[in-house]
Amino acid sequence: MARNRVIYQSQAVYAQQTDYTAAATTLGVKPNIRELDRVQSANYSFSIARTDVNQFGNLAAIDQIVTEAPTVSLDLSYYQANLQNEEFLGFNVLQSGNISGFTSCISKLIDNDNVASQKNYYILTSKEGSDVNMDTSGALNNTGNYAPNKGASIIGIGNAFINSYSSEASVGGVPTVSVSVEGQNMNVVNLPYTGAIVGTANATGYSGVGLRTNYGSSSAHEQQLVGISGVSPAVNPVDGSAYNVDICLPAGKSNPASTGAGPISTLRAGDLTLTLQTQSTAAYINADDASVADRVTAENEIALVGNSGNVMNSVEYFGPTIDNAKIQSYTLSTDFGRSALQQLGNRFASTRLIEFPLSVSLSVDAVVSDMTSGSLGELIDCEQKYDARITMNDPTCDDPQRAGNAGAPAVINYIVKGMKLDSISYNTDIGSNQTATLDFTAQVGSPEQKSHGLFMSGWHLQAD
Repeated sequence: MARNRVIYQSQAVYAQQTDYTAAATTLGVKPNIRELDRVQSANYSFSIARTDVNQFGNLAAIDQIVTEAPTVSLDLSYYQANLQNEEFLGFNVLQSGNISGFTSCISKLIDNDNVASQKNYYILTSKEGSDVNMDTSGALNNTGNYAPNKGASIIGIGNAFINSYSSEASVGGVPTVSVSVEGQNMNVVNLPYTGAIVGTANATGYSGVGLRTNYGSSSAHEQQLVGISGVSPAVNPVDGSAYNVDICLPAGKSNPASTGAGPISTLRAGDLTLTLQTQSTAAYINADDASVADRVTAENEIALVGNSGNVMNSVEYFGPTIDNAKIQSYTLSTDFGRSALQQLGNRFASTRLIEFPLSVSLSVDAVVSDMTSGSLGELIDCEQKYDARITMNDPTCDDPQRAGNAGAPAVINYIVKGMKLDSISYNTDIGSNQTATLDFTAQVGSPEQKSHGLFMSGWHLQAD
């Protein structure tokens, strides 16, 4: 029967880790496509800009021609358990327990020579009523999920760049990330795809064309689906021709382990702390993990934010007393404004350049208790730069990584450096607590600059 509808359980989202024009590497060795975890929404669309061709003597346009490269949009949101998705999306994430190579989280995204700057994205759809993330721990044969006439497909978005990223959390909610991507092409491949399947020479157990079961087993009942073939959506920016290389999506997985300690379904607002302090030149490091603190040396003058614990430090401006404020929510965001670089003779944009300077915004909502003394004039005359750290700790109680350490280890650290205070707004009404909203912005510096911009550290697997 024909499919009646598509709902969330039959879809999964993937990001390509290697050159966006490349075919898949050997499955099971270094998969060049990775599934994104805990996705909550995936919205995609395309738009084609047209120009009317008018002339004297005709009221209606004699034609409507395409004069600009098309734009394909993909908007994703997902719950946070670690920084795994950020690593797969191409952000530079400092591995937890390692303080070397501290650099801006967008350093790879602004480097056009880095494969992370441009990617392909894929939305896999299985048959109606079946989970696309299948439990492959037992002897299963789930190739029927991608059999003909089951409505299974792969939607690809090619030559894609990230143009915005935001993280937000509030009391009673779940920390959530939103990512916006724009690409230059979209394709749809119905499954199973009849092209080449990626695998080793001794592969066994083909249950269908374009569907790869585990190699090394000749028994049909032991075969597990490990790969699904499709076609890359990447196009040549000169003429828009497709590269037509085969790709292979790894079979969907269940809840993955977020650290070496076991799976975390998601983090909660109660696992989060926010620290704010006046920027200094002293060398600080997040000392949640003793092994990290032991590695701090004189050359690591990174000035992360400070090691003041789980309270917010007082800062030198008039307004709400920050060290006693009850934080209700935060929103951390950065936009990569992009412009399509086109040239005569090319139908498509050769690339989509970031428009500098880039800014990072942090908005914090808090319940006001006490007020500090001062005036706006003093703030303007003696304005400071501020650093902020948003830390999300491992909520599991039996985490072996906590052995010998005081408190749970941080699985996510957002560090914003060199912020300026832009505004403070107060809200009071009958029946509610007085609240204050503090808005900060910071410029994003070069990869070599440690005193400005957005930085990420925490638990993740290395992208291939």
